[in-house]
Amino acid sequence: MKLSFLGAAGTVTGSKFLLESAGSKILVDCGMFQGLKELRLLNWERFPIEVKEIDAVLLTHAHLDHSGLVPRLVKYGLRAPVYCSTPTGDLLDILWRDAARIQEEDADYANRRSFSKHHPARPLFDEEDAMRALRHVKRVPFGRPTGIGGVHATLFHAGHILGSAFVEITCREDSTDHRIVFSGDLGRTSMPLHSDPEPLPACDTLVIESTYGDRLHPSDDLGEALRRAVEPTLAEGGTVLIPAFAVARAQVITLLLQQL
Repeated sequence: MKLSFLGAAGTVTGSKFLLESAGSKILVDCGMFQGLKELRLLNWERFPIEVKEIDAVLLTHAHLDHSGLVPRLVKYGLRAPVYCSTPTGDLLDILWRDAARIQEEDADYANRRSFSKHHPARPLFDEEDAMRALRHVKRVPFGRPTGIGGVHATLFHAGHILGSAFVEITCREDSTDHRIVFSGDLGRTSMPLHSDPEPLPACDTLVIESTYGDRLHPSDDLGEALRRAVEPTLAEGGTVLIPAFAVARAQVITLLLQQL
């Protein structure tokens, strides 16, 4: 078994792990780098391995920093199936096409204003690439081992966004089973819309994302915290502007406002 880290090291986006076992190459998550320009430029670099050699892609959830590079790999020859939960597959249908349209619009704007170093400016991937990538998506159930190449993968609820999972992969090496768990992004308990994170199964190797690993979730009731934030402005007849763009957070805020 060999594990390679291809992203999300030294930064919090671009999650990609390559697991090689039993003659198969499995990509766990395939995220875009986001944020600063020097990070975004990494998306344009040659992929560390030949994409045609990838036997399967396994996504923990639909956020673009974990899934958004799949359409670009399809554009350059990825033929492998893309496994994910059913809700994740539904979200990919929205997020990949939306990301493609935004990139097409950005490239068109750069060409019209002539400020790109590239002539013509091109999107990282377009909507046709996104539609082709969606045809690779294979939905799998939670809690049931699924054969992927020479390994078995089981999804467990991670509580991060709709459909989010952490993944247990069982590899058989030298007649011995080795269990490796990839955390994806973990959520918190008792959140609207999402299932609570499930208990972690026993494993031999744990690959865990630690962006917020040194913080504790506040114990405040989210609805009441939101009420305290907006009521003073509303009482004065003002307007509250919330720059909500993240998938799941925007939906939770909308739901809480409706309930309040």
